[in-house]
Amino acid sequence: MLKLPVSEAELDLTYLIARRWSNARFDKIMITISNPYRWLIPTLSFAMVLIYIDWEAGVSALVLGSLSASVADALNSRWLKKKTDRVRPGKQFEDIRSLGVMNYGRKSFPSNHASNTMAFAISFSFMFSWAAWLLIPLSLLVGYSRIYCGAHFPLDVFAGWVLGATWSVILYNIISLL
Repeated sequence: MLKLPVSEAELDLTYLIARRWSNARFDKIMITISNPYRWLIPTLSFAMVLIYIDWEAGVSALVLGSLSASVADALNSRWLKKKTDRVRPGKQFEDIRSLGVMNYGRKSFPSNHASNTMAFAISFSFMFSWAAWLLIPLSLLVGYSRIYCGAHFPLDVFAGWVLGATWSVILYNIISLL
């Protein structure tokens, strides 16, 4: 088991986001942003618009995004999370709130939400470069919401973004070779 300690700086940043920058008015917004089921219809609608604009590129973006997110999600949840001992902040520290229904597991590293949203953002950006300006900030917002909701430490989210982007690049290059 890989021991991933929480550094003092990372813990301070977690407390800053999850405690000091939290506000009851934003809790529902952050819980909604953090819930992937809330993103399903907007994501599919966005994909349908892109498919309408450019059939081949839109379908390619949707397939690449789905594959990248699926591979990253499976490896994260079935392998990486089992090989690390990092516990979610909201389960480890009593003074960090655990908001929303998406915090039920104990393992924190890496963030599947961050990984999946970045995989889609990068995949769609390969086919529609202008989409990066919309989708990457949305992925960053989802990652921030995971820290805000007490589900992850910043390193968990950062690792998720890197893994999601990496799988998008790898699969894009493999598909391009075919």
